[in-house]
Amino acid sequence: MYCKCSVIIVFIFVSVYNTNAKSNFDMVFTNCTCFSEDPEKMLSNLKCGLSKSVKRPSFNIELQFQKPVTRFFVNMRIVLPRRFGGDFTLFNLSGIDGCSLLSNKNQIAFIQLGRKHMDQFSNVPKRCPWPKDVPYYVRGFRSDMAAMPAFNFESDMNLWFDLVVNQHKLIRGFIQSRVQRRKSHKTGAGEDLSV
Repeated sequence: MYCKCSVIIVFIFVSVYNTNAKSNFDMVFTNCTCFSEDPEKMLSNLKCGLSKSVKRPSFNIELQFQKPVTRFFVNMRIVLPRRFGGDFTLFNLSGIDGCSLLSNKNQIAFIQLGRKHMDQFSNVPKRCPWPKDVPYYVRGFRSDMAAMPAFNFESDMNLWFDLVVNQHKLIRGFIQSRVQRRKSHKTGAGEDLSV
């Protein structure tokens, strides 16, 4: 039960719930890095980074395996840093069965929508095993803030993730972003137009 609720929160992050309450907010990605702990030489390629767009950067992750991946686990943690006091941990999950997460079987409609959103930006498989020598990617990922539940705040948001294979953190990644109000321009008539 705890795991299912936590997975719901993950997909809120990638925008799955439809509402128009936040159309004047954007999520701007400011950092995307990853590195590998690969003693078994599973990976042949791993790249993480931001697009070159200055106006609204997106993040990209590319990887390729030189051995098939039959089972893996995922750890994820999202933290909202605070200026005063301790940082707020939105969630901290470990040991999520990655194959079950990918297959999206018997999930509520809410989770299925999250998977569909990710599919727009990636070729991440929907089942295990992941064959070797196939380039997998998430390219140009952008969150659609209009699709998230209603909120009214600006905050930095830090996401750490691990892909664990054979008890090794094969991929460790960090994505930093900022939820911020869109800048607006005043017209001559005093009308407020969002950019």
